[in-house]
Amino acid sequence: MWITLGVLVGILILDQLTKYLCQLFIERGSTVTLIPHVLDATLTYNTGAAWSFLSNQTWILMVISLIASCVMVYYITKNDWKKKKVYSTALTLMLAGTFGNFIDRFFATIGVRDGVIDMIILKPLDSLWYAISKSSFPIFNVADMCLVIGIILLAIDIIFFQEKRAKS
Repeated sequence: MWITLGVLVGILILDQLTKYLCQLFIERGSTVTLIPHVLDATLTYNTGAAWSFLSNQTWILMVISLIASCVMVYYITKNDWKKKKVYSTALTLMLAGTFGNFIDRFFATIGVRDGVIDMIILKPLDSLWYAISKSSFPIFNVADMCLVIGIILLAIDIIFFQEKRAKS
């Protein structure tokens, strides 16, 4: 549990710090090259979920985030890090991502932000996506990365480790 709490707090600080710095140093709509041909940063606000799904439905997304967070906290408290490292990491990352974006949505409802702050543009991923779809890859943030990595790790755990643990 302490590992989860430490990782969760660290990721939330990193997520909110990057969002704050982005607001502080990048003008809305402009793009700053951080690593040429690799990483750009921009300041955008997303009022929905992934790919702007449920745009302008902040309250609904906040309720969904809170319910999902409660479910994840329940499973984290019933979990043993030593026996389920991949599963534990997955849940921790998913909780950090969910709660990081919940914080932005909360700030949006009280008028501090215009939505979830997205700022990361990975140029190779954007170029590949454009070649396939003729559109830009969505801009994202640290919380979004945690959600995606957490979901991938959860799938890996279910596919490769869950059955082995059940046999033990």
